[in-house]
This record gives sequence, C-alpha cells and structure tokens, in this order.
Amino acid sequence: MTQSNKPTDYIYVPLRAELYADLVHRSGSADVSGYINHSVESFLERTEGDPDLWSAEYVEKLAEDEDEEFLAKYGDPGRGYQWGAVFLPNGTQVRMTYGGQDTYAEIRHGRFCYDEESMSPSQFARRVAKNTTRNAWRDLYIKFPGDASWKPADSLRLRVTPFSLSDF
Repeated sequence: MTQSNKPTDYIYVPLRAELYADLVHRSGSADVSGYINHSVESFLERTEGDPDLWSAEYVEKLAEDEDEEFLAKYGDPGRGYQWGAVFLPNGTQVRMTYGGQDTYAEIRHGRFCYDEESMSPSQFARRVAKNTTRNAWRDLYIKFPGDASWKPADSLRLRVTPFSLSDF
C-alpha cells in the first residue's frame, strides 16, 4: 500500500492505552503508527479470502475476480496444450533447472509459452540449456493449476501410456 501524509487519508481508531504504551516503550518512539499499519496489512494479506473471517459476499467477489484474472491471463481452464499423451491445462506451470538456476514456462491460451514466445517443450528445454540436446520429458517438471507440488514430466507420461500385452 502507498503511504500518504495527508490527514484526510487517515482515520483514528481507539487503541487501548496499555497497548500504545507497550509499543512506545519497545520502539522508543511515540510514533507507532507504522507498526500498527504493518500489522493490519500483514493480517489482511494472510487472511485474504478466508471464509471463516470474511463475509460470503467478499469471498465470492474475490473468487470471481480471480477467475476473471485467470481467464484473461491463461484462457479457459478446461483447454490447454497437448504434449504427447499428457494434457497440460491452461495455467499449468513448467520448470527446468539448469546450471543451478530454475527457469519457468507456462501454458497460456492453449500454447506452451516461455518469455512471451510460443514454443514446444523440447524447444524450451534446449533454449534453457543453451542449445544443447535435451530430453524434455526427463528435464521438465510440471505443476498443474491448484497443485502445490511439482511432478517430473516423465512420470506423467508413464501414467497415461497404455500397456500392451507384449509388456507382460
């Protein structure tokens, strides 16, 4: 949030005198508004969208806004990019580590995008590895929208590859 020095940009909230005195004592300054503002901002960030704290109307509006932002940035979440037998829905994140550095791409509007450019996963892997030959299935990690963890691309391919009788 931006700071302002205009008195009309502030409201004055009653604060228990012992809390104010404790803040002044600990900080060594009578101006403790920065600590209070920081605490409130931190609380709002940590609890954004928490249905146990905020009104249902606020939570619904927040979800609608996030949906609109997702649609604008990534496109329809039911569509995406088909990579061999693996479907990567719009909003999927892709990571490759090379030389100790992580580089990211994502699926946007049905395209595999890196640095605002459409390319294939193999082209991405080669570009990250400075045009050396790479196996994108082994080098890339995938994080689907809503997932917390990254999965090796090869493990996703193995899950969807059909078995034949000759495999047994």
